[in-house]
Amino acid sequence: MKYYLYDLHVALNMDNISEKENDFNDKQLQQNIARYQEIYKTLSDRLPSDVYQHFHSWGFHDYHLTKMELEHKSLVDLSVHFTLSSDVENKDQEKKWLLSFNKVSFYHFQHHNYDNEQSIFHKEIDNWLYQEFLPIDNATLSFEVLFESGANILLHFPSNFVAIKRIK
Repeated sequence: MKYYLYDLHVALNMDNISEKENDFNDKQLQQNIARYQEIYKTLSDRLPSDVYQHFHSWGFHDYHLTKMELEHKSLVDLSVHFTLSSDVENKDQEKKWLLSFNKVSFYHFQHHNYDNEQSIFHKEIDNWLYQEFLPIDNATLSFEVLFESGANILLHFPSNFVAIKRIK
């Protein structure tokens, strides 16, 4: 992640830092959000309109990742599907979405918090925190998502090869 940094998120959620440090971190986050939003605006013609509109604000912030599926069709045809739920406790109020990336040319998983014994977050709860769509070149985009657990997934895919669908 370039703008929504896990370390910054952790720092903003710690109780034992000074007000000055907290203000500095909050200011840094606001600057990062403004920088990212400027870049995101340039992607309106490189993302399907429904995807662009959905992620124009917080996207799936605080949604729970219920399933991630890698669909390997061939060595050059990988799809990645995220199933997300707004409320896993109350099934009547739940909104469920499927976010799919096709023709993924790069997939990377990292867990920032895996070996941290003193984590302030639960290392196994994958609530969606932040995501970034960024240009790599004229034909390729990157998508990176950060989860509350510290898990981080990075994908590269061709422009417009992402779809979003409400399934419940």
